Amino acid sequence: MHQAERALFATLAEPLRRLLAVAGVAVLVAGCGSTPPTSPPAAVVASSTPEASGSALESPSASPFPSAEVSPSPSASAVDLTKAPFTVLVLGGDNGFRTDAMVVVGIDPVKRTVSYASLPRDTIDVPLPVGGVFKSQKVNAFYNYAGARPNQYPQGAGRATADMMGKLLGIHIDYYAGTTFDGFMALVNAMGGVRVNVPQTVVDPYYEITMTNVGIRFNTGWQVMKGDRALIYGRTRMGDSDFQRAKRQQIFLNAAGNQLLSKQSLLTALVAAKRNLVTDFPLAQVPDLIKVIGSVPAASVTSGTVFSPPTYSKTTACTCGYALEPNLAAIRKKAATLFPWAVTP
Repeated sequence: MHQAERALFATLAEPLRRLLAVAGVAVLVAGCGSTPPTSPPAAVVASSTPEASGSALESPSASPFPSAEVSPSPSASAVDLTKAPFTVLVLGGDNGFRTDAMVVVGIDPVKRTVSYASLPRDTIDVPLPVGGVFKSQKVNAFYNYAGARPNQYPQGAGRATADMMGKLLGIHIDYYAGTTFDGFMALVNAMGGVRVNVPQTVVDPYYEITMTNVGIRFNTGWQVMKGDRALIYGRTRMGDSDFQRAKRQQIFLNAAGNQLLSKQSLLTALVAAKRNLVTDFPLAQVPDLIKVIGSVPAASVTSGTVFSPPTYSKTTACTCGYALEPNLAAIRKKAATLFPWAVTP
């Protein structure tokens, strides 16, 4: 039950400086590995060219990142991100990299504002960047789908997922950054753990730590969470709901961002976790962004959005199980207000 419920990054932090710090953690370092393990085949309704055939995938023991991930182009890297707005798709997935957490972060360092939006993993029938629809398949399977089809998605799975998300929202997404369970734990451990103030006791009697160790509890109050404990805090939901889980993820990322800002020497330590991250973000600009973060007032915040029912989607019957049918018009209208500089024709 829990093995299918992955969420490493959901809603980002409320204060702007904290939110930017979390984005800085996500894109701080990058590493590339092998193609992700096989996902169940997805059906596509083509609106133009036929679907290209998929290539063979490596074994599940392989690293979760595609071997053909694309580095940022020289022109993209040349943009001074402290002077122009940009968007980043933050991906969190399991060790097979089904991207159960998808958050678009928009940062405008000139106006000192930030916007963010999350897409539920159960969303189906999303538009594909090459045309057509990811028919009756959940959006969290697209990363692996694109990675299995290098002829159709030569830009790599990460960039293709950013392009897919951009088409769904009607905006251009400049960069992406992703990590897995292992990557998340490595990041947290590289920081020496994260000190979190748990606002209320969390009890999940069904959470499987191992087959013989079932059930978790987080008491109210301050505590330092190492990687494995932090992962449980961000994943557990059976004791309450998905909505409470999203709030916990926000609380944790808030704490992680604050810790990074208060001790910037952690930037060096985080390099140790680079093999568990993949990104096309211009990493050389991270130090300058960190400086901008420290000077931004917490009051300059644009509220985040989750594209969930009833406004942005509706529950629907699907052979894939519980699913959400997106309301594209409502999603794109809201995205245009969150990321006005990135709207595409």
